[in-house]
Amino acid sequence: MAFNRESLKPKSTTDFVSNFSRVAQTSHYKVEFRGISRLTSLSSYLIRRGVDSNFINRELGEYCRRAAVPGTQINTTEATSTYPGVTQKFAYRRQFSEMDLTFYVDYEYKVQKFFELWQEFILSGSNETDGLTFDQDNYYYRARYPDTYKCERIRLLKFDKDHDNRIEYNFMNAFPTNINTSQISYDASRVLEVTVRFAYDRYIFGAIDSYSKALKEAFNEAKNEAGGDWIRFQKPSGPSTLAVETGTNTPQAPTSEEAPK
Repeated sequence: MAFNRESLKPKSTTDFVSNFSRVAQTSHYKVEFRGISRLTSLSSYLIRRGVDSNFINRELGEYCRRAAVPGTQINTTEATSTYPGVTQKFAYRRQFSEMDLTFYVDYEYKVQKFFELWQEFILSGSNETDGLTFDQDNYYYRARYPDTYKCERIRLLKFDKDHDNRIEYNFMNAFPTNINTSQISYDASRVLEVTVRFAYDRYIFGAIDSYSKALKEAFNEAKNEAGGDWIRFQKPSGPSTLAVETGTNTPQAPTSEEAPK
């Protein structure tokens, strides 16, 4: 049997510089909270306490200073009786780690209020059932049903500085479990931050909404047409109607200047 020796091709310094000039950077990302407005009880509670839906949908994600993309692992079980002396492992569950997001706190403290009131709403069931307020001595914490406080998803979009290449994470049915704020003191002033830990059912790697899927397909088509190289998309100019190219020349109606007199 012939053995083909592996051939190693040396790379020049120019090749290494070209490769490492295309590495992804950490400072280009976007965070969005989807589905908060569909939780009518939670939305009403936030509005009454001074946090409107426009702030959540348009501004909250811009205050996200740092996002720790959580890891995932596959739990396995061992099988020792299939083959003598052999131990095999099989997957039976996928486990997801919790996610940490760090936010700058705005001067109106809406970021801080949003997460504090979200947690407050989760365990305010006694207010709804018995009409108790938080300042009463006999107040107790009672958790609401999960479908009233779990948001649809938290969308984390990671893209490059040229906005061409991107990856997307969607954390499904998320809610805050822990809030840690930076210390306040009379030392040199610094921007106040809040770090929030989220639990979620699972995350989906990749786009799940129709717009993101269509955008991804358009990029893939452009890449194939360009022979593997990415090209930048621009919004088409001219009329919004699109005509299907059939390979034949369709006569166009003459303009007023071109019309025979």
